[in-house]
Amino acid sequence: MAELKGTSAGGSGSSHMKVAAHFQVLEKMNVPSAVRTLSSDDLQQVRHAANRILTYIMSQDKPGREVMVKNTLYVQSLLTTLETHKDIDVCRTIVTIFVELIGKLNTGSRCSQLVTQGATRVFLHLLARESKPDVPNEFMVQIHYVLSKLALKDRKFGVKARLSQALPVTLAFIRNHTHSTAVRNLQPVLTVLKSYANNAINASYLGKNGAINTLFKIISNINKKNAVMTKTALDTLVLLVKSKSNSARAVGYGGVPILIQMYAEWHRLDTKNRHISLRKSLLNILKHVSNLKSGRQAVIDADGVRVLYKICEDIMDVRELESLIFIASLVLRKCFPRQKLPANATKTTLLYKLPESEFHVPQGLSKDAALLNGITLNVDTKDDDDSSLDNDDDLSSDDEIEPTKPVLGNFSLDRPDEGSARRTLEDLRMYEQFFPEVLDIEVKDTLSTQQDDLNILLNRVSSLTASEGLKGNPHSMPDLRSTKYTHFSEPLFGNTLDSAPSTAGKGRTKASYTYRKDEEAAATARLEKKEVCEGGASAVNLKTGQPVFSLDFEVNSPTSNKSRYKPLVSPFEHKSKAKGKASKSTDSLLDMDDLRSDPLLDEGDDSEFSADDWVKPADFYDMARKTNSVGRFSKVAYPDLHGSKPIPKREPLYERKFGVQRAKIFEDIDRLINSEELLNRVVYDFDAIVKDGGDEFHGGSSYYANHDVERLGKPVTPYDHLHFNSLFESGNLRKSIQIRENEYDLILCPDVNSNHHHQWFYFEVSNMVAGRRYRFNIINNEKTNSQFNFGMQPVMYSVQAAVNGEPYWARAGTDVCYFKNHLSRSSQVTGGVRGKLYFTTTFTIVFPHSYDVCYIAYHYPYTYTSLQCQLSRWQHSIDESAIYFRNQVLCQSMSGNNVNVLTITNYPSSNSKEAVEQFRNKPYIFLSCRVHPGESNASWVMKGTIEHLLSDSKEAVALRQTYIFKIVPMLNPDGVINGNHRCSLSAEDLNRRWMVSCPRLHPTIYHTKGMLQFMRHMQRTPLVYCDYHGHSRRKNVFLYGCSPSQSWMTDDVDNPSVLSDKSEDYGYKTLPKVLSQTAPAFSLSSCSFTVEKTKETTARVVVWRQIGVVRSYTMESSYCGCDQGPYNGLHINISHLQHMGRKFADALLRLKSRHFKVTELTNEDGKPLAFSAEDSCPADNQYGDDDYAEDNLSDDITDDDDDEELDDADVL
Repeated sequence: MAELKGTSAGGSGSSHMKVAAHFQVLEKMNVPSAVRTLSSDDLQQVRHAANRILTYIMSQDKPGREVMVKNTLYVQSLLTTLETHKDIDVCRTIVTIFVELIGKLNTGSRCSQLVTQGATRVFLHLLARESKPDVPNEFMVQIHYVLSKLALKDRKFGVKARLSQALPVTLAFIRNHTHSTAVRNLQPVLTVLKSYANNAINASYLGKNGAINTLFKIISNINKKNAVMTKTALDTLVLLVKSKSNSARAVGYGGVPILIQMYAEWHRLDTKNRHISLRKSLLNILKHVSNLKSGRQAVIDADGVRVLYKICEDIMDVRELESLIFIASLVLRKCFPRQKLPANATKTTLLYKLPESEFHVPQGLSKDAALLNGITLNVDTKDDDDSSLDNDDDLSSDDEIEPTKPVLGNFSLDRPDEGSARRTLEDLRMYEQFFPEVLDIEVKDTLSTQQDDLNILLNRVSSLTASEGLKGNPHSMPDLRSTKYTHFSEPLFGNTLDSAPSTAGKGRTKASYTYRKDEEAAATARLEKKEVCEGGASAVNLKTGQPVFSLDFEVNSPTSNKSRYKPLVSPFEHKSKAKGKASKSTDSLLDMDDLRSDPLLDEGDDSEFSADDWVKPADFYDMARKTNSVGRFSKVAYPDLHGSKPIPKREPLYERKFGVQRAKIFEDIDRLINSEELLNRVVYDFDAIVKDGGDEFHGGSSYYANHDVERLGKPVTPYDHLHFNSLFESGNLRKSIQIRENEYDLILCPDVNSNHHHQWFYFEVSNMVAGRRYRFNIINNEKTNSQFNFGMQPVMYSVQAAVNGEPYWARAGTDVCYFKNHLSRSSQVTGGVRGKLYFTTTFTIVFPHSYDVCYIAYHYPYTYTSLQCQLSRWQHSIDESAIYFRNQVLCQSMSGNNVNVLTITNYPSSNSKEAVEQFRNKPYIFLSCRVHPGESNASWVMKGTIEHLLSDSKEAVALRQTYIFKIVPMLNPDGVINGNHRCSLSAEDLNRRWMVSCPRLHPTIYHTKGMLQFMRHMQRTPLVYCDYHGHSRRKNVFLYGCSPSQSWMTDDVDNPSVLSDKSEDYGYKTLPKVLSQTAPAFSLSSCSFTVEKTKETTARVVVWRQIGVVRSYTMESSYCGCDQGPYNGLHINISHLQHMGRKFADALLRLKSRHFKVTELTNEDGKPLAFSAEDSCPADNQYGDDDYAEDNLSDDITDDDDDEELDDADVL
């Protein structure tokens, strides 16, 4: 009591004392009835005190009421009175006090105070206790008013209401007041019911007890002027019909016609758009109801499709009504019957018969392909999807669909030690032949070397005289190049291994013959260095090195190697050479401002491309004839045959106008409504071509020619539509259907032997008319979203433009967007999940030339034949006296295509033991690319890396001096050739076969991993391994690495990043940090070092965990463009990709290992070469080190599965 007396509640001092006295009375009388029964006088005192408190509170202003609410003792006294006294007058007065305390405006803080003091529980109990027929309606409305305010601040309101048995009380009260005269007072009651419905259990209870019917009666009786109450009732319905059972009840009641009619009426009445939220609630109810088949039928029967479509047409141009149009479009698309893809089957008729394997059954093999191969799959038929279609990129995913795990006998793919032949050290010796840089070099002493050189020269002179008859000038000698000795007597990597197995021996015999001329060239160079042939001298004193006699014929001085063999200069050094600065690299000429101005695009890189830069068409045809495909090709694509030039201009990301995607969706809806107006004419059918070709299509030879130039300007008669073709290398188009005069639906082929992975497209189109708008709809995409919604455009190559001097792949297309369509996906494709739909990529192209031949692709194509031609060009263009370059065949793919492995380094400074040992001890860098065929951007990055390594820039020289590079430029040639997006011919993602690979079904992975295993056994584990990839859902270029602290395993110690003291080796962070400072397209914030369980079978993790490479990476390059750095807002193009490959190689110079130091670069004056501002690290960490990376890279970088801007493509 003393505490109450001393409490101030605002107002004058006497008022304080009086109100305190009244609270004392309440406190005194708040005794449970079981302890004491109040007399009539006591009850009168309580009534009087309550009335006086009410009078006092009503006289207070807002601050005074705030103080009262904050007074815990006063509030608790009032709440206790409500609990202990059952007198209706006392309770009504106390409830009125709380109504006044809460107020009508800005009630949030006061309600929060009351909730913390337990007011919600007391009022819910009061509501349940006073649910009697004789209780005044006004009193019940007051209780609901207080509860409606408290519910906004009480997160557990729904649970408390259910436990207090308040739900039936409120529902019964509403049911008894649904007539039009009483419904006007139901606003707070409906608000409480809405709060109940926020809880799913409560919503189910209310639906079962007739809440749906009651609410429909209310919205039918509410006057249209009472929009607030109507909105509350509709919002309650929205919450209730989220449950399918409640949606069924709404349909059963006949509520759909009521909703359609109400939406039309409010559209007519709300001319000033003041009640958008109310109209939105109506559409949300229809959206939930249309999830049911009966609900969709009810919308159709109520003529809802026509009504909604008509209203959407009326408001199409109103920006503020976008949300209504969006929800209406969802309802319309749901209500139209889902159709099957207009194709004969989910897979194409083109299948490849797989070789038999005792080790492995392809996990992604479709049932029909399995039967074709005579394989019975023991798999669960309800889950025959081999990978997550929505997670094709190397991303984190907790919900990735687990691959099917076929079982063959007692063998399960869950056990990595089985399923492929175990490889012993003897088995791995076969890879010795792929290290020619070690086999070719022999340690020789000076005396024997000079004697051998003389003997080689004399023998060569004799053979030339005898065989050539000394034609022309009989005394002339051939130009002998300075290269190296070939010697195979020493085992690879010292004495670690014995002689190689027979397979390697055969390769050695061939190599010995190949390098015989090189021995002669080396001898000539060494003798020339000693001035042996000056003045006709042909012999030397073996001790002094001086000439002792002359032969009787003239000896011409050998021409310089550099004059005979053109050094391959990286495209990014041409401009500096043109300016007379060939001795400096491009980097040394650029500062950060130059980089941000995008010098590659400003000057156009015209010097990069010339007629001599690409092979002749006849040579390309010859190379193409060696390419083995599953089906026959009808041509060679013009861009491959003649090469393509990086476009010399900036290409900004496409900025889509407002309403484009919405308009495209409604055009599709209009197609469904007015289907009789569509042409539906098939103008290209790959399946029909395969069927008509029969066995000849599979086994016959392809037609390797191109007549595109002859076709220019000539219409394809008698056709009045576009002409399509994809029967060329990497082409992918299954079917083209003419929908309207200038609109075509396109269907993509799945990967060979598979029934999904539809993303990569590459096709030819001709017979167009200039100036017309042609719309292309690719209708069987599978991913839930695409960068096509965020600025990306497809690429197009015009033959007419190329003939006119512009051989560019350019970004093309307007009105580009990506959205869900009405075509259903087979459960065989979705892993047994029913109801999934395909997505549409749509774009419009206005062709600049009539009757042109154009190629349209998802991204810049890079074919297998182009790679082979490029390898040949590199082989014949490099300076062989300065660059050690070997191109060997690692293995053959399943269809018999060569898989190349490249070796790039320099020669040792001499044949001395010290120089050769230093050469052999150089660290290895292992790079691989194109395991996923559709990621052509990865090949362009790899091209930039290789061209840079083969150039004569200072950085390239230092890279060759520092490292030995092993490169597998195309891991999945079969997939690339046949236009696959993800898989090999075995219908498997090869980047998920690194844990267990089969030599017959996955030869490229099997042998690439074998090389790495061999290097590990020889204690020559690569310093860096990087697998080049492309990414379809993110921008920029970034790396994925491996960190044990971010592994899915709690205590991940079985990896090379954990040191002996259990600490973590942070060396893997150096390279991304350096790239973030030197490569304009690189984004450090997008990098991730998470090791996930679903990625344990990928190259990055297997090489890290099994081979022991700390710096094992996946490099992802965007198909789209960049949203940061100097290229912010630009499409990524061929120049950017190649530049990224070069920068990646340069960044390797910054690595600093515990086992070696990077050779210091020097300029012409012999001083250390300083990197530009864009490239430089802090002075004390010029090349980067592990500590520097550890301090500057955050561990908080995560590998999210979804791009920050990629929500579901339903979003307009």
